Amino acid sequence: MQATTKLLQICSFPEFFNAAAQTLAGLLNADGAALIVTDGPTRLRYRLFYGLDHVDQTPIVKFSFPDDQGTVGRVLTTGQFLFTPDYPGSASAMPEFVSAGLRANLVLPLPGPSGFVGAIAIAWLREDPLALTPAMLAIAELFAAMIGSALYREGLERQLHDHSLTDPLTELPNRRMLALRLAAAQEQACRNQTMMALAVLDLDGFKTINDRFGHSAGDQFLRLTADAIRGVIRENDLAARMGGDEFVIILEDLRSTHDAASVLGLIVEAVAKHGRNGPHGQTVTASLGATIYPLDLAGPEALLKNADQAMYIAKRAGGNQFHVRASTPAGDLARRPSSRLMPQNF
Repeated sequence: MQATTKLLQICSFPEFFNAAAQTLAGLLNADGAALIVTDGPTRLRYRLFYGLDHVDQTPIVKFSFPDDQGTVGRVLTTGQFLFTPDYPGSASAMPEFVSAGLRANLVLPLPGPSGFVGAIAIAWLREDPLALTPAMLAIAELFAAMIGSALYREGLERQLHDHSLTDPLTELPNRRMLALRLAAAQEQACRNQTMMALAVLDLDGFKTINDRFGHSAGDQFLRLTADAIRGVIRENDLAARMGGDEFVIILEDLRSTHDAASVLGLIVEAVAKHGRNGPHGQTVTASLGATIYPLDLAGPEALLKNADQAMYIAKRAGGNQFHVRASTPAGDLARRPSSRLMPQNF
């Protein structure tokens, strides 16, 4: 009861698992325990360990195996715990774990609301296990149920956190995530002595399409735009939806303004290409404005404002193009005409 009460006061799942595994290992006179979780739709992997620090975990941590193999696979298939007192002699033994010195194990499924969310494997490595009484097994199953509940709750919390940072329509990061990433991008640019481009993208004629054909058509154009941007920017860049038909893009680790202009031109081209696939035979293009940090040495809000102003310059020039607001040697902002679908010369 004391152990259970202490467990229920722990909010962090890794700490919860560590405490539960410690109690179980002590109860069963085992050396430690491991948490096994799903790794895709049909595979399993080892995620957390307790009490196995003396074992070479490198091959185990990196080990991913089909969810119907080994003692864990059998347990998740049957839904019943499995005690294997002679693991090396078991037909379900895996060479990786025999080499790690596993002598015996007790695997219990971790129940969730719609199936098993993983398993816990209690391990004996130094000595053979004691005889497990029904009371011991019942307590082990109770702890497995609590671990399963905590693991499921951790997954829900992760989903809520991800949803709070993601736009549900386009699945791009939202305004909140942009604010976090922008501050980090500025710090990284200073630390690495590189440039960062902050760009604001607005769709040309989107309001007319939305009003004429309805929000479903507008939503399709927004998703097409998100796909277009995702297909052009690099893995370390960020595209976020600010709201409506406005998107913000962070381009990191740039070596020159020409690098930024090249990517910005590709984005405008990609949006125009994807925009031809819209509903009702309508097309959409983009006006894109950008500013470059630290040439534009300003805070996050000022950078967004400057990029937004550059976007309106591109829109007033006819749209379907980009404009970069760059600083002169004297520190003033210079507006330069954009080249339609071509990198701007600096």
